Amino acid sequence: MRRAAWAAALLLVLGAADVQADKGKDKDRIRSQQEELERIRKDVERSEKKLDSLRSAELQTTEQISRYDQKITANKKVIGRLTRQLADVHEQMQATEDRLGQSRDRLERARRKYLGDIRQFYAKATGRTARPLWSGPAKGLEENRQIVYLAALAQFESDNVADAGAYLSETLAMLDTLASQRTKVQSLKKDKETATALDLSQREKREKALEKIRRTKLAEGDKMLTLQQAADEIERVIALLEEQRERRESRPSEPAPPSAFATLKGQLPPPAPGKVTVPFGPAQDPVTKLKSYSPGITIAAALGAAVRAVAAGSVAYVGTLRGYGRFVIISHDSDYYTTYAGLGEPQVRTGDAVTGTTVLGRVGPEGQVKFELRQGREPLDPVLWIRLDAF
Repeated sequence: MRRAAWAAALLLVLGAADVQADKGKDKDRIRSQQEELERIRKDVERSEKKLDSLRSAELQTTEQISRYDQKITANKKVIGRLTRQLADVHEQMQATEDRLGQSRDRLERARRKYLGDIRQFYAKATGRTARPLWSGPAKGLEENRQIVYLAALAQFESDNVADAGAYLSETLAMLDTLASQRTKVQSLKKDKETATALDLSQREKREKALEKIRRTKLAEGDKMLTLQQAADEIERVIALLEEQRERRESRPSEPAPPSAFATLKGQLPPPAPGKVTVPFGPAQDPVTKLKSYSPGITIAAALGAAVRAVAAGSVAYVGTLRGYGRFVIISHDSDYYTTYAGLGEPQVRTGDAVTGTTVLGRVGPEGQVKFELRQGREPLDPVLWIRLDAF
């Protein structure tokens, strides 16, 4: 976008300030401008197609993010339900383990009691001695009754032991069932958590891609707008060149005087005090990694600082470029041109004569002055023309 904007600005000066050009160059200049206009129009068409593609990619990526959001929301609901289910299973297992402990205690008590009754039974059954003759039949009947009672009691305790064992087995089976259920729910929860993590990762990637698409779309939109502005300006330049050509053809040509500006190489003052942040020539953006070519330099300057002409000349053009603020182009000897962009309100008008100290305007809100120097259409490195001690 920077190259297109500056190219548009310089095309203006090449047409508007060329008052003393040779007649033989008029048609070449007009043809060159027309070719440049055609190139810009093709660039606009390419930008429009790229913008359409970016809009489609933006819509598609937005839909993908929406689908991931839906999946993540659904997975989180399932994870919440499984978490509650796990809590319920854990609570049931805790209660079952308590029940298991009670069952074991119950079985142990029943066994001890059963064994005690058995010992008493056998003691009674095997420990009887011959009754004395004077004991009578009542004594024998009582002993028989005790044995029968102990046998019945032992059978009762045996049933208790069997019941306690069955209860213990039932409790163990229930605990195994709950443990299996817990393992299954944990596995399902882990699967959902893994799926959610993957969806979140994919969503994050799509968000980064969407941000990149939007940045690219914004840059491409600015570029296309600048190209369209440049095309409009070039059409005006072509019309102006045609008008100038017709006027020059109606009068005899005059030889161009020698350029005094060329003798100032290495002696020019800076257009504004500050630090060069963008040098002349090819460069790569540290964030977007996009390669570009700067036909001039960018100077970081204090807001409101004076921006001065670097040498005497005449104001060839005063205009505005989107993103660059207002700018001024000065013609020097009808062969060299300097451009000053990033101004606030310009303090000169087209056609004004300036000196090397004339204030063209003040540094605009961006705090940057973009300065170019050209010989005809050829960009020159301004640093080679500015005094060494200037920065």
